[in-house]
Amino acid sequence: MNINLREITKDNWVDMIDLDITKEQENYVALPSEAIAASKFYDHYINRGVYLGDKPIGFIQYYPNHRDGKPNEIFIDQLLIDISFQGQGYGSEAVKLVLAEIKKLEGFDSISICYVEGHDIMKPFFERFGFKVVDQDEFDETIMELHYT
Repeated sequence: MNINLREITKDNWVDMIDLDITKEQENYVALPSEAIAASKFYDHYINRGVYLGDKPIGFIQYYPNHRDGKPNEIFIDQLLIDISFQGQGYGSEAVKLVLAEIKKLEGFDSISICYVEGHDIMKPFFERFGFKVVDQDEFDETIMELHYT
C-alpha cells in the first residue's frame, strides 16, 4: 500500500477540492475546500493531502490546540477519504502516517480528535489507534485523546 502524505500547495490544492464524500458525511466533516480556506486565516493550521501513489484520495488537517487552551496538544480537525477509496484500509494507513508525523513535532505530548454524534463508526476506528473518549462538547461532538511521550 503506497499511501503518502503531502503538503497542500498551490500546485495540488485543486486535487483536494475534487475529493468526494457522501451527502450524509457532509454532516460530519468539512469539505476540503472549506478547511483549506479556513487555514489561510490561521498560520498554525497544517493541511495534508492523502495520496495513493500519485493519486489524491484524502485530506487531513491538524493544528496546535491553542483554541482550547491546550498548547501541548495537536487537534486533528479534518480527516476524510474519497468515497471511492473508503473501506479499503487507506484511512487507517493515513492515520498511522499523520500520527507518526505529529509525534515528531517538538513540544507536544497529546493528540485529540472528535467525531459528531451520529457518526459513531468513528469511535471504534479511533480507538484502534489508542484514542480514548474524554468529553462531549456543546456541539454534540465526542472528544477523544491520545497521550504519548
